[in-house]
Amino acid sequence: MNRKELVKVISEHFGVKAKYLAAPTFAYEIKTEEQTYTIDKEGKIVDEQGQVTEMRDVLKPREDEPAEDVHIAATEAIEDVPSAAAKIRIPLEEQDGKTLRNMLNMIYSKQPLINKSLELSEKLIEEDFITAINETDISTLADFKIFVTEIGRGKTPGITFDFLKDEMTIQLPRETAGAEELFTLIYKLARKQKHASYKSKPITNEKYTFRTWLLRLGMVGGEYKDARRELLKNLTGNGAFKGGRAHEA
Repeated sequence: MNRKELVKVISEHFGVKAKYLAAPTFAYEIKTEEQTYTIDKEGKIVDEQGQVTEMRDVLKPREDEPAEDVHIAATEAIEDVPSAAAKIRIPLEEQDGKTLRNMLNMIYSKQPLINKSLELSEKLIEEDFITAINETDISTLADFKIFVTEIGRGKTPGITFDFLKDEMTIQLPRETAGAEELFTLIYKLARKQKHASYKSKPITNEKYTFRTWLLRLGMVGGEYKDARRELLKNLTGNGAFKGGRAHEA
């Protein structure tokens, strides 16, 4: 990953814009709520205390976030159902309308790649649903429930909402740990970001686009190696080079 890609991953992870400092340092500066990072000419990440840090540490969830509990809930959510299918259940009670909209926006923006990666036969979210939810004033969980009940019902074919249990369920054709990791990280990042866009961009290299997004979600390092490989195996292109150069990674 080159320096520009590194800057893009970090800035989009925190939902902020990077500032180019120009001469004499030619560095990029990324200011977050808790820290300021500088990416120097060599691609080193330096925090405001002057300490060099790794990208995996920068993207690591804050200590006050229930990362472990969320991951356990996602693991327990995958259960066997007829036809060897599986369900991933995501809790709603610790979210509000804005974070839930963020999560759906993130899913919709990469829906073609998610569907192909997980071999889904139907859309998770319809276009008119995502357009309407972004044109509606939704702040609280109650606002979200009203929207889904009155406007959005039946417009999320691959996702069901159970407001009695306060959970949303994603139906998968088969059990996969890669999907578990994917939706757990989407859940976490959706809660951190102020706003997530639902708009998608043209894709010329599926593997590179999806791999970059997975890294931005926080799927970094050896612990996620198998999950990344599983999620990328059904996609075309080259995961290491944007233009598809060299051999497949």
